Formats: sequence, structure tokens, C-alpha cells
Amino acid sequence: MTAESSLAWAREEAGLTQSELADRASLDVEGLKAWEAKRSYPTKGEFSKLVGVLKRPSALFFLPEPPVQAGMPTSLRSAPALGNHKLGPEEARQIRWARRLQGLASWVLRDRGSPEVRLGRYRPSQDPVGVAAVERSQSGIPAAEQLAWANASEAFRSWREHLEEQGILVMQLTMGKNNIRGFGAWDDYAPLVAVNTAYHPTARIFTLFHEVAHLLTRTDAACQSFAVPNEPEESTERWCERFAAAYLLPEDSLKAVAERYGATTNMRTADPDTAWRIADQFSVSTRAAAIRLQEVGLAEPNLYSAVVAQLSGKDWNESGGGRGGGQPAPKKRLGQLGTRLPRALITAADRGRLTTRDLADYLQLKTGQLEDLKGLLNEPR
Repeated sequence: MTAESSLAWAREEAGLTQSELADRASLDVEGLKAWEAKRSYPTKGEFSKLVGVLKRPSALFFLPEPPVQAGMPTSLRSAPALGNHKLGPEEARQIRWARRLQGLASWVLRDRGSPEVRLGRYRPSQDPVGVAAVERSQSGIPAAEQLAWANASEAFRSWREHLEEQGILVMQLTMGKNNIRGFGAWDDYAPLVAVNTAYHPTARIFTLFHEVAHLLTRTDAACQSFAVPNEPEESTERWCERFAAAYLLPEDSLKAVAERYGATTNMRTADPDTAWRIADQFSVSTRAAAIRLQEVGLAEPNLYSAVVAQLSGKDWNESGGGRGGGQPAPKKRLGQLGTRLPRALITAADRGRLTTRDLADYLQLKTGQLEDLKGLLNEPR
């Protein structure tokens, strides 16, 4: 190990302090400090423990300096929406994997001559409700179709397919309860949004379009908490939250549905259960419905806080947002990565631009599982 910064960089990228890494690897913290300072070097066994915990290729630790392209840019590590939340090891690992895949997808798309992704570009000073109306009108998904979706899982799949058709990579990653809701990172060929499977599908949908809003403003973001309605209007997080709610709940359709539940401009609701029933019709989170109902004058100003106090438990996935249970790895990978990303990488491999081994490594599959993944991608949707 020839450079102190490579080990320190890998540890910091994993979101670990020196004490935490030493504890996880069953190593002496003073020895670790000496290795980072290049005053001494680990034994082969100690080195193997470090590699196992940090989940990095052994060769990385022999580089003269850390990689130029870090797996987690500062814009995500210190995003304003993280508040006091420090990204933990699992969050850091998932972000690194997603960013690695994003970088590869961007390269293979450019390599095959694909055009840049053409998404609208807006400033946070613009009206988020007006921006949402423009983007929703261009989506080709009428409110009647949205209201006809059977459940939130079908809604998520449908929105994901729509975003992938626009060129956006949409990932569902296991980042743990009480950790970040999701993150987004811009790239001209492979813009990325990711949501945390610990959240209920309706909350994931809300986060999905919150992160899309960040892409539309060309800002990278990692978001941990929800932006409340009384947050300053100049807040980018508040802008993204209002965009997402307006996009998912078009005003005319919202008023028509709300009226069936007794919520009108003359009889504004303050009842969280009413907001939940309205949200259920649109397959969105009750938080999103509360924001939108207040915004269009169908709810009392305290509805959002009442929803949070009474229904915040509905934010979470009842199954705990695990790693896919007993699902075969190829099917699990499709759920995590969607279809756009695997198709692009498989096409690159078929063109001889990626080896089978590299493809399997990037997708975290065995080479023999790649054919199963191809079969799943070719099944009727």
C-alpha cells in the first residue's frame, strides 16, 4: 500500500470513521491510523480484512493517489437535503454502485452514437406548479389512465417505464429505514434517479418525481427528509416537493376526485383519512396529496402536519424493503435497475465493447446468469 490517501479515501467513501472501520474489520484503530499515514503497513491477513469491509478491488489500494472520479461526488455527500444525516456504509455503497453503473451507461450510449437526453431545463425561481403542468402535459399519460392503475406497484412500474422512455435511469436500491429517500445525478446521456426500497411504493413515487425535479434543475441531490409546506419558498427542496405533488395530482382531476370525498373550496378538509383516500385514488403518498390539497385550496393549512402526525407510518414498506427475498438474482437485478440500463450494457457486450466478465461484474451477477437476465428483458411487459 503505497499511498495514505487511497486507504483514507476508500474509508471515507464508505462513510466510516477510523474507529468504525477498525471495529468492523476487527483491527486495531491505532494500526489503521498508522497505515493511513504510511508509517507502517498491514499484513496480508489484515489487508484482506480491509478489502472485505470496504468492498473495493485490491488494486485500488496500490494506486499512487485516489481515483480522479470518486464514486460519490461532494454534491451528494454534502447535499443540503441531508440535514444532519450522515450517509452510512450501506447508503454509500449503493450510491457508489449506482454511480459506477451510470458512468458505464453514459460511456456505452455515447460509444454507440446515441443522442444526448433531452429533458426540460428550469430554474428554481420559476413556478414549480407551472413547470409541472408543462411536463405532465408532455408525458402523454392522462389523469384517467393514472386513476385506472390497480395499485401503487403498478403505478410505480408505469411511471418508471415513462421515465425510462425519456432516457432516465431509474433504480430501486436497498438503503435502509430512516436513511435517504433517494438521490439523483445528472449526466447528458444517462441521467439517474434512485429511490430507497424501505419506503412504501407511494412514497417512492413521490420521491421519484422529487428527484426528477432535481434533474430538471440540473442539480445533483441526496434527500433524507421531506420538505414541509412552511419551508421557505426559495428552498430547492420545497420547489422539488411542490413540483412532484403538482405533477402527480393535476388540479382539475384532483378537484373532481376530492369533491367525491366532500373536499371543496367551500368545505376544506382537515381530515388525514380523507387525504389518504384521495391519495389512494391517484396512487400517491398522503404527504403529496396533503401538499397539493392545501395548495389548491381544498384543505385547511394544518392538514399536512396532521397527516404526518397520524399517518407517517404509511411512509414505510410493510415488507421492510429488503433485498428481494428468495428472488433469483437476475429478476432481483431487473427490479433494482429497470430495463434501460441492462439493455444498454447488454447491447454493448453484444457489440464487443464489454467483455462478458465485465458485464457480469458491473451487474453483480454470475456470467451464467446473464442469459436469464436477457430472457427477462425479452418477456412481454
